[in-house]
Amino acid sequence: MKIVALIGVIGVIVQPPDDTARVTAQLDAYLAAYEPKLSELVADETMEQLVYVGMSGRQQRRVLNSEVAFISLKDSGWLGFRHVMRVNNKGVSRNPHSLEASLKMSNMDAAKALLRESAAHNLGLARTTNLPNLPLEFLHVRNRHRLVARADGRIMVDGVETTRLVFEEHVSPTLIGNPKTGDDMPAEVRAWVDDVGRLWRAEVITYTSARTSPYEHLVRVEFKESSSFGMLLPLEMYEEFPVPWPSSGRANATYRNFRRFQTSARIVPQ
Repeated sequence: MKIVALIGVIGVIVQPPDDTARVTAQLDAYLAAYEPKLSELVADETMEQLVYVGMSGRQQRRVLNSEVAFISLKDSGWLGFRHVMRVNNKGVSRNPHSLEASLKMSNMDAAKALLRESAAHNLGLARTTNLPNLPLEFLHVRNRHRLVARADGRIMVDGVETTRLVFEEHVSPTLIGNPKTGDDMPAEVRAWVDDVGRLWRAEVITYTSARTSPYEHLVRVEFKESSSFGMLLPLEMYEEFPVPWPSSGRANATYRNFRRFQTSARIVPQ
């Protein structure tokens, strides 16, 4: 009887409660307050992109120096903007406007033009998804109907104990589609959330079709405490991007020189 009772007690201890709903609600509240704060900031980005060429051991390397902004608009979601200023330490931008000047204009045409121009400098596909706003858009409550969530254990991130949430996209059309075929590219989103709802790490993995296939693209963002702004800021990003097989692509980005820049009263979605 004592052994049976002990097994029962152990079963209660090791069986964690399902915290999915509680932690998700805390994350939603945190992101609602976080959204307008991050939308006021512009930063400098340094991104190193590497393509490992087949089995040859050769590498293609590119370093991009850019201005970036992450803006959330009520009806348009999170919009990331990048203005590439230098590639491998050589000036490349021919646009007369800085990113900040473009964002001051009455619509987003100039900022979108900068983004399109800057996308062409990427190694691999000319993509616009390699910005820290990508997981924030997936995690926004407006997209919650797309995702099935589950708690996936307690994980330490930068010395902080977090709950890892996993969200799987089950709605068609998916937020990200195949640019060539228009087919769905379902995503899995992971969020590392502390006990008050703060987001310390976020990751988006997209698949070519089913989740049983190799993933096509990965973006992971590390958020760290900023004493200057009194909030967590996206200070690092890691990316795995598609290139023709058997080559592979990797990128690491860092963000610094955050400065406040109010845009919400000027930008009008088009």
